[in-house]
Amino acid sequence: MKGNIPVIPTPFVDGKIEYADFDKLIDYTAAYLEGYVIGGSTGEAPALTAEERIGIAKYFAKRVPDKHVVIGLGHTNLLEAIRIGQEAADAGVRTALVPSPYYFPNSLEMVKSYIGELALKTGLELVFYDNPVTTKTFYTAEQLIELAKAVPAIKAIKMTDHNMDKIRSLKQNPSLAVFGGDDIICFRAFEAGIDGNMIIAPIIYPEAFKACWDLFTNGQRGESFEIFSQTILPFIHMFGPGDEIPTTKALLSHLGIFKSAETRLPLLPSNERRVRETLLGYRSGLGELI
Repeated sequence: MKGNIPVIPTPFVDGKIEYADFDKLIDYTAAYLEGYVIGGSTGEAPALTAEERIGIAKYFAKRVPDKHVVIGLGHTNLLEAIRIGQEAADAGVRTALVPSPYYFPNSLEMVKSYIGELALKTGLELVFYDNPVTTKTFYTAEQLIELAKAVPAIKAIKMTDHNMDKIRSLKQNPSLAVFGGDDIICFRAFEAGIDGNMIIAPIIYPEAFKACWDLFTNGQRGESFEIFSQTILPFIHMFGPGDEIPTTKALLSHLGIFKSAETRLPLLPSNERRVRETLLGYRSGLGELI
């Protein structure tokens, strides 16, 4: 599993999931992507019910059977996470993105046990999500390798940590793929040797991001960085960090892909000022005069 497998937001209209908007997003992006991460933090998973998360998994497994569909299984309730994962696996999903459990302070042994049980009961391959900001759990590269050895179902690491040396250390282990996990440092992650990207930018500029990634992986670093700096970077600078979900939804609504920029509480939609800033970055990437 390599390449661009972006995290995608969940569209809502009047509080309910708007599946027709998933269709429009897929039509806009599928030709340029290797897959999709659904029901992750960008998809507002903590605000979704288990049935909604299962429904999204079944929908994507049927809608894009030729793509990697990665379901987010972040949770504090192991039994419910297992049920969501089992239902997704039955529908044809083969991979889950799993962070450390949030809220409780974690130890490496706790996480080994939690992740191991999830892998055993679902049969899914796992991408372990190293996200120290939200989970308040910090790992060294050595600890992540130890975790992957303890739980052989872990086939990849998604890195949101800004420590590029950690990526380079992980890449010394040929059995693990490493995915960049934060838009704001994505080109630095390219340089550190990642195998792909699980971020938002590939659904915003799908064609340009694919061209940027393909050039880089073919050794054309300068040409790749030119596309990145001219097209992708202005948007990344303006849409986050911290409120990426509502700003992305506002942009997708502006583009007519989502009917609404609606979020689900506790998230609030972007205010007019943030929407203007996001559009400034997006239009600048297109070379449009503001």
